[in-house]
Amino acid sequence: MNKKWGVWMLALSLLLVSLPACSSGQSGQTANKDNQPAKAEEPKPTAAPEPVTLTMTNHKSVGFTEKDFQTYFAEPVKKKYPHITLEYIKPEKGTELEDLIAAGKTPDLIFASNGYFALLKSLDLMQDLNEYVKKYKVDLSIYDQAIMDKIRSIGDKGELYSIPFSLNYGMLVYNKDIFDKFGIPYPKDIMSFEDILPLARKINRTEDGIQYIGFEPNYGDTIAGQLGVLAIDSNDTPNFESPEYKRVFTFLKQVYDIPGQIGPNGKFNWGRNGLIKDRNVAMFLEWTNDAAAPLEEASKAGFTNWDIAALPNFQDKLGSGRTVDSHMTFISKTSKHKEEAFQVLLESVSRETQMLVSANARISSIPDKAIQANYAKNFPSYNGKNVQNIFLTKMTPSPKSSVYGSKASSIIRDEQKNMALGNKDVNTALKDAQERALKNVQEEKGK
Repeated sequence: MNKKWGVWMLALSLLLVSLPACSSGQSGQTANKDNQPAKAEEPKPTAAPEPVTLTMTNHKSVGFTEKDFQTYFAEPVKKKYPHITLEYIKPEKGTELEDLIAAGKTPDLIFASNGYFALLKSLDLMQDLNEYVKKYKVDLSIYDQAIMDKIRSIGDKGELYSIPFSLNYGMLVYNKDIFDKFGIPYPKDIMSFEDILPLARKINRTEDGIQYIGFEPNYGDTIAGQLGVLAIDSNDTPNFESPEYKRVFTFLKQVYDIPGQIGPNGKFNWGRNGLIKDRNVAMFLEWTNDAAAPLEEASKAGFTNWDIAALPNFQDKLGSGRTVDSHMTFISKTSKHKEEAFQVLLESVSRETQMLVSANARISSIPDKAIQANYAKNFPSYNGKNVQNIFLTKMTPSPKSSVYGSKASSIIRDEQKNMALGNKDVNTALKDAQERALKNVQEEKGK
């Protein structure tokens, strides 16, 4: 016992002798040879990021202006990432995306709609973002899942090519003055096409030299999208002889058969001007993004007594809105600053920026109640309007698109005119559209 006790005492004494060397001075400091506290090592300053300049363009995205670029991209990015400078390449003759690619000046960032997925993919331009989403721990669940599914569907191996910036919904805008003039109740918050037809029939008339139009349906291919059918699928086969297109064209024929619907010189589409300028159209189907600025300008010119109802559909499809339509930013594979480009993209889809997007009458890609409540707050013309009716519908999922979709849409709209003017019946118009679109695909592929 005495031997063990001596060993323990020796160990303890050695420990006590060593303590001053380990703990003398203040916490985080060490003692020098004179037993004086050494100065704490100063942290090395973090090197400032190297300045980076990124270029951005807009590829045929209607309504995106240089002011939008400054508001949603350049200004927010400058605040958070002062070392990043954004330059906008305005798309015009000689500087369209195709021109820039041909000149070896592909922009770092491309703003476009999902309608150009097929084209951008065929050009092998889009950078997969999965790596950066994981690195920055981006919560993709906060974004509208219909458009997220659409974006994911483009990747053959799970690639993610973008995060949505804004959405584009459909809505029904109506002129309350016309309903008041004829003593007809306003449209309900959400109505079916079956309910709209009798309402339109009550309004159509000519009075005091003005031809009043109850309902302007606009384009049939847009309505068909609400049924989940594109003009042409990813397999490059037109859909114009489908049951869905037959249903849409049958409805359109009923509209065109209302007395007074067709105007002088074969005018069958009264357009937005019929609503906001000539003011003889009572109900008009419109895209939210396309309508905001014209309605604001029309309000300044005296067109103030209007309101909004949800986008109509057939009774069994009520609540299904227009096909998925979103605007977003893509990062070019050729960019030398992909991470900085991703930081730009991420800032544009942040909650802070999205709140501003909503206030400026764009549908945010984040379906958050607070963000939706902020919709069009910066547009005085929308004050007091039933703007929340817009959100009574949800976007309709659609199949993958084809690079020949744009031309196919032009063809079906031409045949819609032939039917409206009585040159062709429903079946013939659809059959001819199918043949013309198929022929166009074959010719394009043969080039």
